[in-house]
Amino acid sequence: MGVIMETGRMGSMDFSNITALAVEDDAGGLAIIGVMLRYLGIRGSLNTTGHGVVEAASTMKPPPDLIFLDLNLPDTTGYELLKQIRADSRLSNVLVVAVTAQDADVEIPKCKAAGFDGFIGKPISRSRFPRQLQRLLSGEPVWDTY
Repeated sequence: MGVIMETGRMGSMDFSNITALAVEDDAGGLAIIGVMLRYLGIRGSLNTTGHGVVEAASTMKPPPDLIFLDLNLPDTTGYELLKQIRADSRLSNVLVVAVTAQDADVEIPKCKAAGFDGFIGKPISRSRFPRQLQRLLSGEPVWDTY
C-alpha cells in the first residue's frame, strides 16, 4: 500500500502514489468519483458493470490500493464481487470500500459482516472525501453515511 504524506498546502494530502479501481454502474456516480480521484491525483481505473473486476484489479500496474464498489450492479452485487476479490491471493491487501445510496442503517452492518473495509454513502462529499481516503489508507475505519 502506498504511503500518504502531508503537503505544505493547508494540510491537503498527497495521493499521487495511490491507485484505485471504482466500480459504479450509474454514469453520474462514476463521473463524480472519477473526477474526485483525478482531482486528488489518484491513478485509477473505472468499471461500469462489475464484469471482470477481479481480473482487472489483479492485473493493474501498480495494483490498486483501494477498490470502491457500488453495492448494486447490473449483473452482480458488491457483496458478490467482494467475495471474489477476497478469494484472490493477488488482491489480499487491497482495501475494499462500499459506496452506495442504499439505506446506511441497513447496509453498514451487512458491509461490516461481509468484510468490507469501509462504507461511504452517496452522494460522496467533495469536502469529506480526501479525509475519508486518508483515514482508510492510514488503517482507520470509515463507516460514513455520506
